[in-house]
Amino acid sequence: MEKSKKPKTKVYASCEHDYVSYKDLHRLCSKQHTYIKNQDKVLNVLKDRLREYHEKHSDCLEKNQELLQAHHEITRAYNGLHEMGKFAEELGIDIKQHNDRLPENNKDYKFEQEHKLLESGRVQHIYKIKKDKEKTND
Repeated sequence: MEKSKKPKTKVYASCEHDYVSYKDLHRLCSKQHTYIKNQDKVLNVLKDRLREYHEKHSDCLEKNQELLQAHHEITRAYNGLHEMGKFAEELGIDIKQHNDRLPENNKDYKFEQEHKLLESGRVQHIYKIKKDKEKTND
């Protein structure tokens, strides 16, 4: 059987009144001072790292906000076109047959679309077809 090891304790010199000597107090204070200085260095390194992470995080938040707005725009555009397609099918228009006639496929016309979210929560879809002057002059 192994003997259990007792933790090593330092014995400090004390006077007849059981007070620790000044020499030992000075040594203890010196060790504490050294420990505190090292902890300050570690805290400064961590503070710099935290500042760096905060800057990166705030940059990511801005980029995520931009991506979210772009996603909403794309979704609104798709929903608007989808609704137009359903409406055309309800009117009996064969969309696939007329696909080549679409403004975005026609070289003489410029097709633009805009989708706005109104304060009421509804989405306003605006489609514009313009004759492209540059391409018709060629």
